[in-house]
Amino acid sequence: MPPDATSIKLLAEAAVRRGFLGREWLQRFLHAARYPFADKLLDALCPAPQVRPRPPRVYENLPAPTYSQFVMREQAFAEVSDGLGKRSAAVLIVGMGGNGKTSLAREVAAHCLRDDGETQQFDAVVWVSDKDRPGTTNLTTVLDEVARTLDYPGFTQFDHDEKRREVEQLLRRQRVLLVVDNFETITDGALLTWLLNLPEPSKALITTREYRREFRRSSWPVELRGMREEEVRTLIDQRLRQLRIAKLVGRLEKLEPLITATGGNPKAIEITLGLLKYERRPLQDLVDDLYAARGDLFDDLFSRAWALLDEAARRVLLVATFFPTSASGDALRATADVQGFAFDRAVERLADLALLDVQQADLSSPPRYALHPLVRAFAGARLAEQPTKEDDSRSRWLAWVINLSATVGDSWLDLPRLATLDSECETIHAAARWAFDRQCYAPALEIVLGASYYYYARGLWEQKADLDQIHFESAHALGNTSEEVRGLAYYVQMLSKQDQREQAIPYIARLRAVAEMIVLHEDVFYFMHNAIASYWIADSDLDAAWKEWQKSLVYARKRNPETYGTSHTYIANLSWIGFYHLWTGHLAEAQHLLLEVLEYAQHSASQRVVNFVQQNLARIHIELNQRDEAERYLTVCAQQAYIHQDREAMASIQRAYARLHTLRGDIPAARASLAEAIDRFERLGMRRELAEARQTLADLDTGAAVDAHPAA
Repeated sequence: MPPDATSIKLLAEAAVRRGFLGREWLQRFLHAARYPFADKLLDALCPAPQVRPRPPRVYENLPAPTYSQFVMREQAFAEVSDGLGKRSAAVLIVGMGGNGKTSLAREVAAHCLRDDGETQQFDAVVWVSDKDRPGTTNLTTVLDEVARTLDYPGFTQFDHDEKRREVEQLLRRQRVLLVVDNFETITDGALLTWLLNLPEPSKALITTREYRREFRRSSWPVELRGMREEEVRTLIDQRLRQLRIAKLVGRLEKLEPLITATGGNPKAIEITLGLLKYERRPLQDLVDDLYAARGDLFDDLFSRAWALLDEAARRVLLVATFFPTSASGDALRATADVQGFAFDRAVERLADLALLDVQQADLSSPPRYALHPLVRAFAGARLAEQPTKEDDSRSRWLAWVINLSATVGDSWLDLPRLATLDSECETIHAAARWAFDRQCYAPALEIVLGASYYYYARGLWEQKADLDQIHFESAHALGNTSEEVRGLAYYVQMLSKQDQREQAIPYIARLRAVAEMIVLHEDVFYFMHNAIASYWIADSDLDAAWKEWQKSLVYARKRNPETYGTSHTYIANLSWIGFYHLWTGHLAEAQHLLLEVLEYAQHSASQRVVNFVQQNLARIHIELNQRDEAERYLTVCAQQAYIHQDREAMASIQRAYARLHTLRGDIPAARASLAEAIDRFERLGMRRELAEARQTLADLDTGAAVDAHPAA
């Protein structure tokens, strides 16, 4: 042993990074060398994510606040908090539009995630709003949102009854606050009935302009009126500072007639103060106009605000209605065709007039822009009056989404690029669906081709399945048979991965029939047969799957006899052949083939393929009881999977770790790894793998041996 700690550290680093020695060897080496702080160096050189506790994750999807500082409404806040402690399944916040129901609900929900003693504490918050697409929220969409937010995206592909049962189990296992915003536009009676019977200990928080008779059962109503005097003063003081007209107003007592005229409605106050800045009229004239307004107060306020907008600001406001949740500045510029200083001036005026809400999590993130429901309704009505302008703007919107999606595409060799779409995934899906529903098949297909891989790699399999359907139906309408085959193959693969074999059968038949019409490109041929192989894997018929992979290999050699061996699809196909040899117990053949594949894959294939090959090599070493070699591969796989958030790989790696821990006799670590694998398989809806992992855990508890064949 070297005599000093520095030499020991250098030797350890070389042994791990250049000699590929594993965690177990390093632990023994550092112990024998009596190295100080051995655990710290051990975790630095050979991290063990499978056993190291991860920081707790807060499951929530709260929208970014549109206010820089919340004006506390103490009485209403206390009443809502008190209601959440009652036995009623739902708490209602009822009030007219613009009274601040959404802001109050968001602030209460945020406090419910903190252990500050001000509200009931909840483990998670799920936010669902009907404001962006009124009338589209129903029980199914709410169940899907609960599943996605609690990180069980696989549940979204279940049939309705099974999805409901699984989501209700999630709501029983933890305290979840389900916030349903803008309930007045929701027409689904089944959703209302379900919310009023929400499983304990979870609760529902509902905001609505209308109090329905059905709410009388199992709900706690809180009526939200206009702001109290001290609350209004705080709001006005904040708003005047933002508008930079505080000095012009002087003492706030001058605004008391304005407060009376608006009834303390915060949205009306914000708009009116914006009018005060831009109309440049005496305050009393403004108040007189408010009193003289006929009909709805907001109709008058919005019409007057609209008159103060130039053409650029009007275009920005109208196109903001295209975006389902919020939009970036780049998206609004491109869609409205307003650039540079004109855009900055338009956004400033829209924000000053409270027509555009600015959302910014912190100074390091760019602002995003959203619409209040009342503003969205007003802008939507104005947009409908200008169909020609809407058509032009929609074309620019689709072009922007297409260009954004194309920057990602099939990012096999550059997974970090996927982050480009993280904040725009809702808009991308909405744009593809909008184009398809209006038979604009060419842009719909372009969007899907650019974004499909993102939804697959991120585990957003519900949206992925919907995009796959748009993919093959759009391609069919355009007569693009090759892309129709590809889209069908992706859809069959999604159904098979979630063990929906019966649903996959008719699409496999259609896939084969369509594929016979043309000569397919090598990669499309591979996608088709790999998808069918996925079905056979789900059916536990590996021999049938092997035949599909063999067909693809033969086809590749025939089509490209000189270059087939270096193509991504050929390498991926060959890795599945290696997996087949492993599954059938031909370890020597599997190891030889996979090592050969790994050499090519590291240069020309995706990180997912490399990870898949390394996982299977680790399983081979496990079967051969070569523990250090197995750990070496699993450590690399785990690091890459966590970096790229490859959730499917994470689950499979944890199951392999369980096998390795069992061989070492470390049953507690094996149980921990299996528990994480089970959790991830369940979240992704991978039922076959989930059942196998649960059986393995049961075998551990009864002392039986771990299954000798790892899951696919």
